[in-house]
Amino acid sequence: MRRMKFLIIGLSVLAVTGVIHISKPPLVRATDEKVTEHTGVIEPAKVLMREIELRLGNMLNGILSGNLKYVANEAGSLVDQSYKINEVFFPLDPRQNKWFKRAGINPEDSEKITNLKEEFDVYKNGIIYNALRVRKSALSGDREATFKEFTGMIEQTCFDCHKTNRDGSGIPTQAGDHGPGK
Repeated sequence: MRRMKFLIIGLSVLAVTGVIHISKPPLVRATDEKVTEHTGVIEPAKVLMREIELRLGNMLNGILSGNLKYVANEAGSLVDQSYKINEVFFPLDPRQNKWFKRAGINPEDSEKITNLKEEFDVYKNGIIYNALRVRKSALSGDREATFKEFTGMIEQTCFDCHKTNRDGSGIPTQAGDHGPGK
């Protein structure tokens, strides 16, 4: 009898809890596909650079493990992400660009912004060109050549951009540490 009483009370509590959750759904559901806003983070530049870093890491892991098909796929994804560089770093309204503010770039200085955009175009095109070379090499099945193409891409694009726009060494000081003035 006592067991039955606890069972009924337990099921009642469970039913009430279920009714409450059904009537008050969470504010954001996974199916709503909403992105969480973070305060104090320069988005979406940091997100894009972290995605590119992830692709590069995946490519290196694929080379080291001998999974060149995976490397080719990641190189293709890197090409796709590279096309986002200018739209992320140079939105239509320069006054709203937090990246410019952090770098100390006057949003009214259109000449400087144009020159910087042209410079970034060179880096973007370099990433695309070199990533396609990595992809081609990976598809050929030559692991050593793929590694050489990969390291060449890092040297010719990543390090060059960082030398010019970052701390001067060309080497990121920590993962996700992209942006000007570092």
